[in-house]
Amino acid sequence: MLEELQVQVEENQSLGFETEDIKVCLVQDYDPKLLDDLVNFGLDIFGDLGMDQWGLVPQIRHGNVYVLQDNEDIIGLAILMRDWDDTDKCYLFDFAISPNLQGKGLGTYFLQAIISNMEEQGFSKMSLTVDTTNKPAIKLYKDKIGFDIDHFSKDEYGKGHDRYIMEFDFNKEDVN
Repeated sequence: MLEELQVQVEENQSLGFETEDIKVCLVQDYDPKLLDDLVNFGLDIFGDLGMDQWGLVPQIRHGNVYVLQDNEDIIGLAILMRDWDDTDKCYLFDFAISPNLQGKGLGTYFLQAIISNMEEQGFSKMSLTVDTTNKPAIKLYKDKIGFDIDHFSKDEYGKGHDRYIMEFDFNKEDVN
């Protein structure tokens, strides 16, 4: 059901957490408990905008769903899909770390592991949207990982929901 990814930590990379109990896993299949845990994690983070079972099952079967676990507890979630206009590009649909664990380097660790796995799958680019007021997320994507702001999209998800469209080229030289 969960395929644990091997995560390489560079010697000079200081992490604000111990990695021995932290696992990054690709969700290959699910049982009702795992599905409920994933849905509840998303609802806790995103509220009513979180993905329900109807949206999550196709993502598990036809996209890529990753979890960050501390022991067996889900502390991070990411959902990706292929960009059909540019099949070398994947789109980061959802990305979240438990609010009480943010600011410790877990988001950077998780996203770097996902990028490495997506590169192994043959992708060379990733895109995402981020709320223009979400400074911690913008800092993670831009400063820690190396995403560029491609453009601003006013009302991307309806009136008042402005977003930056961000892009990351896996072959970019100046990656942190």
